Amino acid sequence: MNSTVNEHTANEQAVSEAQHTRVGWVLRDMMQSTGVWTFDAGELRELVVQACACGFSSLELGGGQSFQIALQRGYNPYRILRQAKAVIEEQGSAMPLQILLRGANQFGFHHFSPALQQRNIDLLRDCAGDTDKSRALIVRNFDALNDAENLRFSVEYMAASDAEAKKLNDVLLGSGKSAAHKRLHLQVALSYVRPQSNATDASYSTRYYVNYARRLLEIARDAGGSVDSICIKDMSSQLTPARAKDLVPALQALGVPVVLHCHSTDEARATAVQAVAVECGIAGIEVAIDPLSGGASHNDILSIASLRGVQRFDAEQLGELRVLCRRIFSEGASSRKDFAIQLGSLKQLIEAGIPGGAIPFVAHDLSTYVCGMLGVDLEAAIGLFQQELQGLQVQLGGVPLVTPTADIISKQAIKSLCNSARDGQYRTMDPRFCALVLGHYGWLINHASGERITPAKALVDDVKQYCAAIALDEDGLRTHAGRVYPEPELLVQHPAQGEALQGNTELSEAEEYFADLFQRYPQSCENFSTEPECVLMHVMRPAGKSDRLITQSILRPTEARLRDLLDATLHLLPQRTIPESRELHGDEETDLALLRALGDYDGIVTCIKDLVLTGENGSLKVRLEEMMNSIVTPLCEANPDMQAHRFYVERRFVALFAAAVFWDLQRICRRTGADSRRDIREITATRLERIISTTLRRRQRKGLGRAQDFLG
Repeated sequence: MNSTVNEHTANEQAVSEAQHTRVGWVLRDMMQSTGVWTFDAGELRELVVQACACGFSSLELGGGQSFQIALQRGYNPYRILRQAKAVIEEQGSAMPLQILLRGANQFGFHHFSPALQQRNIDLLRDCAGDTDKSRALIVRNFDALNDAENLRFSVEYMAASDAEAKKLNDVLLGSGKSAAHKRLHLQVALSYVRPQSNATDASYSTRYYVNYARRLLEIARDAGGSVDSICIKDMSSQLTPARAKDLVPALQALGVPVVLHCHSTDEARATAVQAVAVECGIAGIEVAIDPLSGGASHNDILSIASLRGVQRFDAEQLGELRVLCRRIFSEGASSRKDFAIQLGSLKQLIEAGIPGGAIPFVAHDLSTYVCGMLGVDLEAAIGLFQQELQGLQVQLGGVPLVTPTADIISKQAIKSLCNSARDGQYRTMDPRFCALVLGHYGWLINHASGERITPAKALVDDVKQYCAAIALDEDGLRTHAGRVYPEPELLVQHPAQGEALQGNTELSEAEEYFADLFQRYPQSCENFSTEPECVLMHVMRPAGKSDRLITQSILRPTEARLRDLLDATLHLLPQRTIPESRELHGDEETDLALLRALGDYDGIVTCIKDLVLTGENGSLKVRLEEMMNSIVTPLCEANPDMQAHRFYVERRFVALFAAAVFWDLQRICRRTGADSRRDIREITATRLERIISTTLRRRQRKGLGRAQDFLG
C-alpha cells in the first residue's frame, strides 16, 4: 500500500515539475480594483516579507493608478519600489517586483517624449532592477489601443539597454568580477477584448493577438534585444475558457513564456479560464488575497492553489499572509467600492467591458453626477451608462477599455448623459475624448487584417466643431475651464512619431524648478525623494492636480514642524503675546546684541534648522529654553542694564526668534500655497511681520544679515 502511495506521489511531483505554472501576487491591482490602499512603509514591509516567505513568482507593487494615488496621498512611488526591493534583498529572496507601465503614456495619461520615457525606465531599473535577470523588476508594458507604435520606443529602449547590460556583465563575469549592470524583465501585455465576431480576421480574434504579439517581438529583436514574456491582460474578465484554450497555445507557439492576468469580475468564468490556462501549461497566473479578492479584483489564491500543475505553497505561510492582509485591509474592505455595487449592476458594467480596476471609479462618478442630475438610482444610471457607452464604442470602432481609454470614454459617456439634462449651449466634451477621436492617443488597428479603424465621420466632425468653438488664449491654446483642448483637425502623423503632448519643454522647466528647490531646501527634498524622481513625478502627476503637488509633499512635513516650532516659541511668552516696545532705542540695542550673539539672521536659521530637522516635537520647548539661556545669560552677565531687565531681554529674544521662524514659514507657505497665518492670532502675526520688516529685512539691506541661507 505504502509503495503505491509513494509511487502516486512521485508521479504527481513529476507532472507538477513538467507543468509548473508560477503564481504572482497582484498587490497593486487588488488595491486599485477595490479602492482600498495602503502606502504605509511599515505595512508594506510586512506584506513584502510575507510574500517572500510564501514564495510568489512576482509581487506587483507599482504602476497603474497606484502611481497617481500615491502622489495624491503624499507618497513617493519610486521610494516605495526601492524600499520593497531592499526588503526582498534583506530576506535573501529571489522574488522579483513587478510594475505596470503604459508605453508612451508611462505612468501618465497621454503621450510623453522619448526623453521622459527613457528617464523613467532608467529610474525604474535603478529602483528595482537587478544584475540577476531572474530577480529583476518585471515591467509589464501595455498600450490601451494595442497600438505597437505607442510601445515602440519603450520596447526598443528596454530591449536594447538590457542586451547591453548583459553584454557588459558577461565581460565582468568573464574576468572574474561581479556583474554590476542592472537589468529589467520586459513583459509586453496584450489588452484583451472579446472578439467582435467569430471570423478569423475579426478584431480581437486569436489571429489579431498573435499578429500583435509577433509585431512587438520583432520591434524588440530589431533593437538588438528580446521580449522576456507576454501577458494576456484580461482586465474585465471577457476571456472565455474556449477562447483561452485557443489563444494560450497560439501565443506559446511564439516561443516566449505567457502569463495570464485575469480579473474576477465574473469569478466562475475567471476560475475556469485559469484552469484551462494551467492545463495548457501557461507560465504564470496571478491572484489576490482575501479580503481584497473577488469582485472587481482577482480570484483568491485558494481558488487555484490546488490545481494540478500550479506551484505548491506552504499552507502555514499562506495562512499567515491571509491573517496579515485581514489586519491591514479589513477596515477598508468593509466599504469596498466594488462591493457597493449590486450584482446585477456589476454584471452590466462587466458586459460593457469596464475593467475591474476602473469599476470603483465609474460607479463613484455615476453616483456623484448622473444620479443627481437625472434623478435616478445607481442601477438605473448604470443602465443608461451602458447604452451611452455602447453608442460611443460603435462610433469609435470598438476601443479596448483599459487605462487611459476606459477612463476617457467612461467620462465622456457620463458627460453625455449629463448633457441630456442641460441646455445645448452648456454641452460639454472631455478634452481627452476629443484628443482620442482626433488621433492624439494613437491608432486603432485590426492586427488580424492590418486594417486601420477610424472613428465615424459624424463623431469626428462633432468633435472638430466643439474644439473650434473654443477660443485661443494668449498662449495660443484652446483652453476651457482650465483644460486644454486639441486643435480641430485629425492628427495626420502618428503621435508617437511627432511632438509629444507633454515633452521636453515641461521636463526642462521642471528640472530648473526642482534644482532651485533642492538648493534651498536640500534636507526636506532628500527626505522625500531624489531630484530626478521629483522631476518625473511632477511631469506625470495626476491629471488636473496642482503643479504644487510634489512641492507640497516635499515641504509640508517641514511646514508642519515650523508651525510646531512657532507655537512652542510663542508659548514661552505670557499669553503667547509679543511684547510691546520698551522704547525704540532700547529695542534696537537689545535686538542688536541678541543678533550679534546669534550670528544674525543666518545664525538664527542655523538654530531653526537644528530644531526643525532634528529631535522630537515634545522636546522643542526645553531645547528652546536651553538655547535662549545660552544666548541671554552671557549677555546679561556682561551688561548690568540687561541683567536688571533680563525678563524683558528674554521676551525680546523669543519675539525675535519667533519672527525668524515666521519668516521661514512664510517662505515655505508661498511654495505650498498654505496660509502662514493659520492658527496664529492676527495681532501676533502683525507684530511678527513688524519685527521682520524693521529688524531682519533692514539688517539684510545693510548687508549685516544677508539672509542667504534658507531652512533646508
